[in-house]
Amino acid sequence: MITRGRVAVAVIVGCLLAVLIGAVLLTPRTSSEPLDPASAEPDGARAVAQVLGQHGVDVTITHRVGQLRSGDVRDATVVLTRPQLLAPSTLQQTMAAASQARRLIIVDADPSTVKALGLPIDSVDPMRSEPVSRCTVGWLDGLRLSFADVSYRPRATGQTCFGEGGAGAVVVLPAQGRAPETVLLGSHAVLANKTVTDADNAAITLRTFGASDHLVWFAPSLGTADNKAVQGPMWPDWFHPAIWLAGAVVLIVMVWRGRRFGRLVVEPLPVVVPADETTRSRGQLYRKAHDHVRAAAVLRLATRTRLARYLGLAPNGRPETLIGHAARAAQHDPQRVADLLYGADPPDDDAMTALAKDLQQLERQVRR
Repeated sequence: MITRGRVAVAVIVGCLLAVLIGAVLLTPRTSSEPLDPASAEPDGARAVAQVLGQHGVDVTITHRVGQLRSGDVRDATVVLTRPQLLAPSTLQQTMAAASQARRLIIVDADPSTVKALGLPIDSVDPMRSEPVSRCTVGWLDGLRLSFADVSYRPRATGQTCFGEGGAGAVVVLPAQGRAPETVLLGSHAVLANKTVTDADNAAITLRTFGASDHLVWFAPSLGTADNKAVQGPMWPDWFHPAIWLAGAVVLIVMVWRGRRFGRLVVEPLPVVVPADETTRSRGQLYRKAHDHVRAAAVLRLATRTRLARYLGLAPNGRPETLIGHAARAAQHDPQRVADLLYGADPPDDDAMTALAKDLQQLERQVRR
């Protein structure tokens, strides 16, 4: 038989699960990883991905090489950001998966990445000066790059841009064998949200990334990194959802165990304390704290309550009514009675003792 308490618990559990599922579904699916096309952070690349979509380019985001291998990249542009997070074997798998693509773009490739991919590059050096506009790449001619991280020096084959002496921040390697046309882009400034509008960065990105109607963006993160030299996240991917689930379970248990769904249960007190002992102990606490104001207020309230009950008056009636009836019953001056019941607070212990005796005497005289 289903009790009312169990129904209430089931309803609460259902509501909490619905709230939890709604929070998960309504949470924006964004990222905080650098150069991630889903990240709106200053170092993210969400602006570039959205602009490409507005220009008719279908942008597909992947975070693992397995997703890249299983996807269709024929005649597409494949972009690889943060290649330093990938092991050499994974980089080679990426090159193999992109063999049918029209163009492969690698952003900020370091010497280990170039070596793992077997690219015909003689040297990879940091860009120590401002990139120049000298360019042999047709679709980048006349544009200006705001900032570059790396300069590449290709071998006999290959076009360069934004560099001098046969090197450049951008190198275009022609398709050869199973390798598609490969573009080494040695600048994160052309992708980052905070710098994409500087100089001609936006135009460089659109012309380089918009070579086809389909763009597959391979954006590895710290969570999917397999390079042993890179420190990955401290917690696995399932840790944060598990925290949310554990918090929901704890909340459900708190509501379940903290709320009473039945009748009050009367239990005998473990110890019975006499009333006079409680009264004396409370008075000693007031005396030790020298709280004359509080002690006087308690005595006066108790005296007024008892006098009103004895005289047949309302417990919260007007003070003038209680003062008048008490003064007539005790045959006292009304001002004297008003000072006792509603007067100033006693300044010290002696005044407190005197007030207590006078209140007791007043109550005794009223009851005569």
